Amino acid sequence: MSAAFDTRAVLAAVAARIKAAVTGVEVGLTPERASSWRLNHPRAALLVDYRGSRYGQPQRMGLVAQPRTVQIGVNVVARTLNDAYGAVALVDAVRAALLGWTPPHCKALAAASDRFVAEEGGLWFYEIVFEAETLAIEDRESAALPVLTRGTADYGFETEDITP
Repeated sequence: MSAAFDTRAVLAAVAARIKAAVTGVEVGLTPERASSWRLNHPRAALLVDYRGSRYGQPQRMGLVAQPRTVQIGVNVVARTLNDAYGAVALVDAVRAALLGWTPPHCKALAAASDRFVAEEGGLWFYEIVFEAETLAIEDRESAALPVLTRGTADYGFETEDITP
């Protein structure tokens, strides 16, 4: 787990994992203007988003590191409810694709919740939320220390001058 955690890279990896496992539907990130988004796919869409994080107690070991639980949501938008490409089957397919899978710089995903959101204009909306643990580590500049130019190795039976 790295100090350079990139939430966008994790979301892209989650979307790629779903796209490889669940075929026949649109898969992508939740659009910037979600209120004006329309389902153009004939069956359904699976839209990945970042829901936020919870942080644990900081560990101070010369730098600050905190446990971080990242929440990733998948919005299911389907034209049907109970067929092979319906909302219920797609929630199950997303859970099967992501449960236990390990995104970059995280521990394995665990399912946190899934629920019915709404039915509007013949579209069924569900969501499934996953959590992954990682570490939030402060990004610190390296201290300006002198550069090692010469040293001596003592092997116990002989010494040796070392120059890098």
